[in-house]
Amino acid sequence: MKPAAALKSFAIFADLSDGERDEIAELVEERHLSPGETLFHEGDEADALALVVDGQVELSSRRVSEKAAVGAGCVLGGLALLAVGTREASAVGAEKSSVLVLRREDFLRLAEDSPRTAYRVAMAIAADVASLVRLAFAGSVDRDEVAE
Repeated sequence: MKPAAALKSFAIFADLSDGERDEIAELVEERHLSPGETLFHEGDEADALALVVDGQVELSSRRVSEKAAVGAGCVLGGLALLAVGTREASAVGAEKSSVLVLRREDFLRLAEDSPRTAYRVAMAIAADVASLVRLAFAGSVDRDEVAE
């Protein structure tokens, strides 16, 4: 699948025009992971967003014993486009997988050349992160205790 077509299946790019997705497609790098091949290591500089197009990628962290597998449609490291930091987990191909990688430096170039497009992507990433935070708090906060 061509990168521009693949981008349509990711929520953070769903509201973009075909032209805007084409701009981003020119910036992404296609990676094909073999089982056991590392996409990134925990502690590495978080300098890119990764989009799982097909296959499965296993996530692991030294801080937790469980591993998680994510598949097609998953966005890994969205905040890496917006903030400097390190990877919180390692990502390894669990099976043959295709991934699109958008590097921060390319996103920043997009922000200079097409600020509206970059803004829309940044807002979609922020909405994604906000949803994850709400889910995390919903599972860890007893609403009855908060109401008292």
